[in-house]
Amino acid sequence: MTKDRRDLFAALGFLLPNLLGFLVFVAFPLFFSFFLLFTNWSIKPAVELRFAGLENVIRLVGFRLVEGADGGAAALSMVAMLACWLVLVAGVYFSLTDLGRVRKGLRLGGFLLLTMGVIWVLVAIGGLRGVGWGLMGLLALFCSVFFLSSDDEGEWGPGAFGPLLVIGGIELIGLAQPWFFQMWEAIDPLFWSYLYNTLYLMIGIPLSIAGSLLLALALNRPMFSMEWRRRMMLALVLGLIAVAGGVITWFRVGPDAAVLWITFWLIAASGPLMGVVAFRTMFYLPTFTAGVAIMLLWKQMFNPEFGPLNESIRLFLATFGIGFEGPRWLTSPDWAKPALILMGLWMAVGGANMLLYLAGLANIPEDLYEAARIDGAGRLQIFRAVTWPQLAPTTFFIVIMSTIAGLQGGFEQARVMTNGGPAGSTKTLAFYVYEKAFIELELGYASAIAWVLFVIVFALTALNWRFGNQYVND
Repeated sequence: MTKDRRDLFAALGFLLPNLLGFLVFVAFPLFFSFFLLFTNWSIKPAVELRFAGLENVIRLVGFRLVEGADGGAAALSMVAMLACWLVLVAGVYFSLTDLGRVRKGLRLGGFLLLTMGVIWVLVAIGGLRGVGWGLMGLLALFCSVFFLSSDDEGEWGPGAFGPLLVIGGIELIGLAQPWFFQMWEAIDPLFWSYLYNTLYLMIGIPLSIAGSLLLALALNRPMFSMEWRRRMMLALVLGLIAVAGGVITWFRVGPDAAVLWITFWLIAASGPLMGVVAFRTMFYLPTFTAGVAIMLLWKQMFNPEFGPLNESIRLFLATFGIGFEGPRWLTSPDWAKPALILMGLWMAVGGANMLLYLAGLANIPEDLYEAARIDGAGRLQIFRAVTWPQLAPTTFFIVIMSTIAGLQGGFEQARVMTNGGPAGSTKTLAFYVYEKAFIELELGYASAIAWVLFVIVFALTALNWRFGNQYVND
């Protein structure tokens, strides 16, 4: 045996455990689930195995005519819904294929988005719709600020009307849905309900990315330039505030509020001693903590009767003479998803995305900032012209990974904190796969859900990669 062959066998021997692990735990389950997709495989002994073809997929995503519905009206509603989706798809296509002119039309979309946001917030405040409409309205108002702040330089083209068509398409779909669902019903309405829950929970993704960027900008420079003795004195003063305020809060409010008070001020006191490193560490600490432990902690914080959040809300509003008991959080279908989004923001803002942005900021040449200052650019102009374009590759990576995680996630939070409730308002597609496979024992149908989820993830990732990568390179 030659030396090259001996080296080859030695290398294969070292790689064999990893290869076997891949075959057993990745490749085999993948191909086996693809086989299950086309069967009615069930662990229930009374179900006879048979080849089902695309029956599982049709049952999952298909629609059927409501009994007694007029065929002509149903066909018209189907055409109207398809036309609304066509407007949305056209807007996305024009925006992605003509990125250079999108900025020209951002203000048009911004005005429409601002109008929609105000209407959604007013509808939620008036009680005509749930909290979700108010949350989406606030997100629309938040996004409209960036749209309206864009300059309108450049030429008109298809991309200039892209944002307007996207926002208008979303609104048209929302208006056409009631009529459509009067004529058509989903074969599996739970799939569409849980897909909605999954997309709803992904509202937190742009908020967490924006929060991570703002936090990274704040933590990217020294925070205390004073001499060591003054920093010690400042830390001592903040420590005394922590102790004194904690004692008062313990007797006036309770131990929970006292612990929160002391923790906050001790973190503030560590800042002058350790500098920006202290705050970076504190914000990153939730990433080190076990997810289940964090979720159980937040479950107690969301308790509507004695949780710290509602206690703080009640005490704050009581100072203005307002008697409000606070949201019901995890026990209310309207508040359960916003509660999970709030917890997700707390866990994500100071996590890996913040570190990625800090690394991206550290790699921006100082010469670019100096040149911008010489040209008379202000802080906002420097951010728009220098910082944000230089962070485009980092943002591109974060958006792709966050989108994948958002579509596949949601199971742990729902399982630990709400068990999918109340009334299924926190169940996601990942939870539905678990429910069908391990509770109802329908492995074939669970595989269909998993593969449809894979197609959605793959399609969105491909779009991000195709057009987002083009934007980064440009």
